[in-house]
Amino acid sequence: MFVNEGIFGVSDDAEVPMETVRWSNGLAAPMDHGAWILTGINTGPVRVEAHCLDAAPPVEATEWEEVVEISVRSTAGDLRINSGYDITPDALPVLNPHGPGWYRMRVHASGRSINPDGVSDEPVEDYLITVWPQEPAQSVVIRSSKMIDEALLANADTTSEETITHATPEQDDTAEGDRRSDTRARLLRSLQDD
Repeated sequence: MFVNEGIFGVSDDAEVPMETVRWSNGLAAPMDHGAWILTGINTGPVRVEAHCLDAAPPVEATEWEEVVEISVRSTAGDLRINSGYDITPDALPVLNPHGPGWYRMRVHASGRSINPDGVSDEPVEDYLITVWPQEPAQSVVIRSSKMIDEALLANADTTSEETITHATPEQDDTAEGDRRSDTRARLLRSLQDD
């Protein structure tokens, strides 16, 4: 699928509510309805596979560099992957066979760091989008990367603690606070080293 401006969409034919985009995790950006998927490249082809299921599949993150889950709402009942233009892959399924409503979307990605903001004639990025019916829930980072960590850090002031969780949160509030402080410090050091 061809992407331009570093994104592709998961949306109905309904108008895209850009003012509601939540860019916080840097990979999957939910909106009031639908979502954007952020690619590494700016312009070029990416490989995309999609599945619509009846229930949440087991988490299989080992083959992927990044995995996040978000809630996505369909308003028109025709939730599809699209390039943001008139180019929509015909081989990808409708992602909401149960019609309008809330769905959970797991986004797997690999290759986003190969050519960041670049132009590519050949696909260097892979995406797997899996969707199933589920009421809205917190966004979850299952497998993080430097790109996701940087996005979370950059959006820390605008993203409440309740909207993003990690797949294995700490049980102790003090331990969680210490872990977040350590993570922020590590991210700041790595950004300074670059």
